[in-house]
Order: sequence, then structure tokens, then C-alpha cells
Amino acid sequence: MKAGRKLRQIIMDRIIAEVPDLAGQVYDKATKGDAYPYATMGPSYWRDVSVTCIESRAQTVQVDIWHSKESKGLLEDLTDEVADALRGWADPESLRMHPAQISLVRVMDDPDGVSAHGVVQVEVRLERS
Repeated sequence: MKAGRKLRQIIMDRIIAEVPDLAGQVYDKATKGDAYPYATMGPSYWRDVSVTCIESRAQTVQVDIWHSKESKGLLEDLTDEVADALRGWADPESLRMHPAQISLVRVMDDPDGVSAHGVVQVEVRLERS
């Protein structure tokens, strides 16, 4: 498994372990009918931050959190819990990674008119093994 895919999986595992209010509902991609609240893995990108003798990249992964429009306050709580679970966290057993940094947290109404959408962007520096 390549680093980006592995990072997505260990982020999902971390959220499941540390955010009980999501009741294990953390998915790579949601399906119709998933009950609120739940989290999905959103877009990701990386940029090369290699230096002499150390090949590395800064990988950004977005975690999307979904709840009903009537529960924006609860969604605020969930985004804080997800950010707290990931801020400063690292899993060196799985990847050569530096502690995660939170670069953005946002809560907004979703254009579907039914749900509210939270975003937590996580940045991790990964080194090639």
C-alpha cells in the first residue's frame, strides 16, 4: 500500500478510536442511507518537501464530517473532537511520519439544504522508507 492510501486508512482508524460520538461511522466514501453523524475522507494532495538525502512530502488530507442541518452546534463539537484526535498525532509503526498538524477547520451549511458539513484538513510530513 502506498503512503497516501495508508495515511488515509490510519487517519480513519484514529478517528474511529478517538471520536466515540461518530460511533465508528468513518468511511472512505459514504453510501446513501448512512445515518448522521458520520465522517468521510475527502480530497487529498501532496507537495514535495524533499531535502538532500531525505525524500519527503507534505500530504494534506481532508476529513468531512456530516450531520443534519438542525445540528450545527453538534457538528461544531464533532469537528473539534476530530481536530483534537489528529493534532500532534503520529503513527510511526505504520508510516515514517511527523506529527500531524491541523491546517483548517470549517463548519457550513451544505448546498443540499438537508445537511451541515464540517471540514478538518490535516497535514502530515511523510518520509520515504
